[in-house]
Amino acid sequence: MIEASPPLPPSTGRIALLLPLSGRAQAAGTSVRDGFLAAWYARPVANRPKVEIYDTGTDALAAYRRALSEGAQAVVGPLTKEEVGAVARGAAPGVPLLALNFLPEGTPASPLVFQYSLAPEDEAIEVARRLVAEGRRHGIALVPTGEWGTRVQRAFEETLRAGGGRLIAMRTYAPDTADFTAPILELLGVDDAKRRYQKLAQVLGTPLEFAATRRNNIEFVFIAGQPQAARLIRPQLRFHYAGDLPVYATSDVYDPSPKANLDLEGVMFPDMPWMIDPDPTAVDVRNDLRTAWPERLRRRGRLYALGFDAYAAVSEIMTSRRPFQTPLSGMTGRLTVDAERRLHRELEWLQVRGGELRALPPAGLAATDTP
Repeated sequence: MIEASPPLPPSTGRIALLLPLSGRAQAAGTSVRDGFLAAWYARPVANRPKVEIYDTGTDALAAYRRALSEGAQAVVGPLTKEEVGAVARGAAPGVPLLALNFLPEGTPASPLVFQYSLAPEDEAIEVARRLVAEGRRHGIALVPTGEWGTRVQRAFEETLRAGGGRLIAMRTYAPDTADFTAPILELLGVDDAKRRYQKLAQVLGTPLEFAATRRNNIEFVFIAGQPQAARLIRPQLRFHYAGDLPVYATSDVYDPSPKANLDLEGVMFPDMPWMIDPDPTAVDVRNDLRTAWPERLRRRGRLYALGFDAYAAVSEIMTSRRPFQTPLSGMTGRLTVDAERRLHRELEWLQVRGGELRALPPAGLAATDTP
């Protein structure tokens, strides 16, 4: 059973918010801070705990120790993996810590250290689960090289396999790739068909007509990466005989800029409610942010939502003996917690139509549109 410290009256709690407000991660830290404070201001004055903000730009562990010495009863942050690792190792007993990133798998942590992050693995798992629910169990995947791509691919493939599915083929690409012809043809099996044609023509000693075809057992395409890559991959799939295949992705492929997503037509992905939730609170917060910081909303909106939900999450930890016993509905998703006190997000489903996002029903409730 997960148990926090004894509940505190909301107005008497003291929260330390540890974020990088200088240095290379300053922009991200600022967005999280703004979201956290927006949630704090949205509460009635009588229910607001005291919040002290500490800059971790130079030394996160020193900022954490200072917060404790100044009476913090709960700590939110820090943000980067390096900072979280340093602080978690020196976490004080009896003071809940909501770290805004995940520790490496298997890293021991105090029973009062909770971990909350916009982990891409959550999205990859949601995609695999939806595919299994829709009966699409055999497909291909294209992911970027590097640690991020490896994490996404592993989470996706493990969940797909657990549901009885499998990846027929998987290829990686360098983040700066512009021409995806080679990996796409390999994934689709077009090169294999061409080689069989060439071998047969050689054996027969006569030229044959060749019509390029793909594998006939592909039920989906899964892609991961940044918007610039996705905007190239989707049209090239169409060009190479795969325009009719349903394409699923992680939310990283979507750029909130107007008219930036016309080349993603039909792509489906899970994302946080913040992106499309009609709830009045979410709408009001989005509108306020759009008015105050239009550029920040476009580039850092999801981090703002992370900060907003971090306030709700730490309030849950401070005031409940069994936090997250019931999922916590927020702007980043429905938050649940696992045995290692990692928070996971249940997400909404969206599809790009005419360059804009459209909500999709949960798998099994209605047929999913395909391009």
